[in-house]
Amino acid sequence: MTLNCWRCHRGSAADEPACAWCGVWLVALDPARVPAPVRSLLAPARRWGISDDVVRVDAVDDASPFELDGLVEAVDGVDVDQVDAWLCGPEGDAADPTNEYVAVSALMMAAELARLRLDPC
Repeated sequence: MTLNCWRCHRGSAADEPACAWCGVWLVALDPARVPAPVRSLLAPARRWGISDDVVRVDAVDDASPFELDGLVEAVDGVDVDQVDAWLCGPEGDAADPTNEYVAVSALMMAAELARLRLDPC
């Protein structure tokens, strides 16, 4: 059985948590699995928290400046020290981290790349 991606509309296996084509998360990310200061990042992480490095770079490179601004603003709206404390905590050593952990971690990398694309100097 396949599931059509909400972003690229291509089919992916229904049991896959992320789109095989564009990398966005097909499953809902559970706010109960992240600390309160991180919860506001789950919506942008569903779009930008692409775990594949190449696909994530392509997504950022293909985005408009408006989209990149929104990505950076989403991350700038949280206490990054608290996000980093969670990312560097016990789950960072987990053999099988949660989807939420992977998505937020990749979101933070996408935001840093977006900053570089918006202001390369």
